[in-house]
Amino acid sequence: MPTSPYAHLYTLVTYLDVVRPVSILDVGLGNGKLGFIARDYLDVMIGERYHKTQWQLQLDGIEVFGDYIQDHQRAIYNDIMIGDAFDIIDGLGQYDMIIMGDVLEHFGKEKGLSFMDKCIGHTQKAIALFLPLGDGWSQGAIYGNPHEAHLSAWQTDDFLPSCRHHQLFEYGPGPYGAFLIDKDQYIDNRIESLKTVGSSIQRGAAE
Repeated sequence: MPTSPYAHLYTLVTYLDVVRPVSILDVGLGNGKLGFIARDYLDVMIGERYHKTQWQLQLDGIEVFGDYIQDHQRAIYNDIMIGDAFDIIDGLGQYDMIIMGDVLEHFGKEKGLSFMDKCIGHTQKAIALFLPLGDGWSQGAIYGNPHEAHLSAWQTDDFLPSCRHHQLFEYGPGPYGAFLIDKDQYIDNRIESLKTVGSSIQRGAAE
């Protein structure tokens, strides 16, 4: 959606404080709320750089639905790319942090997992991930945007093995999660998962 729940916003600030990124890619930036917080905290509060000419944070965004993008987002972000993040990210460089706010549920499960792998390949440090959890958050195309439909449901256990910090919030449709995914931890977990799959295949072949 162009917007999202609010309870996790201070959690985003704590993630920014832990990572202290100098470059951020905001995937699915929508109305720009998370990017504004990142700019305000890292440049204005921590850096004491309130004037745009002094800003040092490289803040880029990807948005699949170009109609969401207006002057206020362009004033905050350095570069905004319009299109499918799954494809666009292949042509980008490295960022200290990638923010994904309410993004994964708009991919099918397998494509979402592949996208997570892609994002890990384009971050130096961490992914700040925010999304609804469980089956209660069904959603079709809204805001005149066909990309708003939910195509997958995710659980806390999908992320905990790679998670440095996490927090859960309760809303009417169900839980909502905030996860700080550490790059090295994610890679280690993926390697262990592949080893487990390989061992299972070997056992099956031996039988």
